[in-house]
Amino acid sequence: MKKYVPAILFILSIGFLIPGIIRPFMTIKAEINKQELFDIAAQEFLPSTQKSNDFMQNIVRSVVRDIHFEGSITAFESTRSLWATMSELIAHDYVVVGLLIGLFGIIIPFIKIMLNLIALFLAAGKARNDVLNISSVLSKWSMSDVFFMAILVTFFTVNANVQEINAIQMSARFESGFYFFATYCVLAIAASQLMQLWGERDE
Repeated sequence: MKKYVPAILFILSIGFLIPGIIRPFMTIKAEINKQELFDIAAQEFLPSTQKSNDFMQNIVRSVVRDIHFEGSITAFESTRSLWATMSELIAHDYVVVGLLIGLFGIIIPFIKIMLNLIALFLAAGKARNDVLNISSVLSKWSMSDVFFMAILVTFFTVNANVQEINAIQMSARFESGFYFFATYCVLAIAASQLMQLWGERDE
């Protein structure tokens, strides 16, 4: 009966992995503060008081100082899924990087889950041990958890720089794909741990 619990968790993890791959993962946005942009333009095109004492220019400077803009302009906004990111990398000649993400972040973890499911329903013996050994080897190459942590680092790095620098404000937000992928990681890890724990007790 115990084998059914990790089996169910493995199957559920696959169910969350698929939308985690194809649904939007994260949105990164860059906004330009209108007032900051205007102030930079004014400093660039208006001569300083040391350079000019022209009466009209002094009036223009006074008027400019009293102008205030509200809000910001979106300069860049990108929402990408894991699958779209891989496809874009490959399309822009970063073939190796795109394929490595797919291989270590998706394909190998998926194969590992399938092998574990097979092992759960095999009787103890050489065949089951061989399947578990292959799964153990693949575990060393599975990078889904590392990929997940890299996404978290990216998210917090972008939002840590939320303050405006040179009139540009960067921000990031998670989309539904992130939560599906995170759930997949948790379920897969929990299933593997239970399978290993109960397997050791049965020996």
